Amino acid sequence: MRLEFQRIEEANDLLNQIIEHHPQAIFLTDHNFKVKYFNKAFQKLTKSDKGDILEHEFCEIMGCTQRDKIPDSESNFCKHCQMRDLLSGSNLSELVLIRDFYIHNKIVTKHLHIDAHRVIMRGQKYRLVVIDDRTQKH
Repeated sequence: MRLEFQRIEEANDLLNQIIEHHPQAIFLTDHNFKVKYFNKAFQKLTKSDKGDILEHEFCEIMGCTQRDKIPDSESNFCKHCQMRDLLSGSNLSELVLIRDFYIHNKIVTKHLHIDAHRVIMRGQKYRLVVIDDRTQKH
């Protein structure tokens, strides 16, 4: 079956509803690694308020325990951060990330399967990221 829309607004509305209610965590970052959009599942995964997500980067939101251990003086990111490589638009488009995060003042080991996709909106390049939290399966 192929969906056909009369107006672009109809397609946008459908796409927004699909993303918002998708069971996997989804977020969109700009070229500075800052989160510009996220769905309810991402907010649930991070256990964060909206203000603690928008305009912040993934490792800051999740409380990555590796953050600032080997910082790059220019960006304040870990020099060998796989998540940064994924979001930078490098050849990496899929990542299995097993890492400790500080969530509600506790260290939690998360098993995340992450897919990233390049997206262009209004002439700007973004990364659309889908996270499957497989922690409970391990």
